[in-house]
Amino acid sequence: MKTLAELRGGKKIKTSMNEQQARAQLTVWWVLWAAFLVAICMVYQTLSVGAPQQPLEPGGSFTWCAALAPLAISILVRWFVLPGIRVAQTALVFFMIGIAMAESTCFMGIFIFPSHKQELFVGSVLGIFQFLPYYARRYFAEPS
Repeated sequence: MKTLAELRGGKKIKTSMNEQQARAQLTVWWVLWAAFLVAICMVYQTLSVGAPQQPLEPGGSFTWCAALAPLAISILVRWFVLPGIRVAQTALVFFMIGIAMAESTCFMGIFIFPSHKQELFVGSVLGIFQFLPYYARRYFAEPS
């Protein structure tokens, strides 16, 4: 039969493991966010060198604003969908979807609307930056 001290010690170790698992999962969120943020900068720097410099759309056209649609979806995911999700695995999926939508804005700027690639790149970076996983701690907090 275990003593009370051993039972307390076992509980403490279990809590410690839960804390370690929570920290590991939070680290995954932070590493993914940082990787996407750095990667979009590297991709922009690499691909915009070989992209065509002449505008593909007529002057004064606002068709390039269509490239902002994925960014708008990204904003909706971050501020309306993610706060309502209570399960970490589901939230991680929407976290990745939102970042991917923000990232696609940059690709549209490089390949489809090169005359507005800088504006779309900045929008993409800001869209990824809004997913700063500071809020993700709530998915791993102990229920009180």
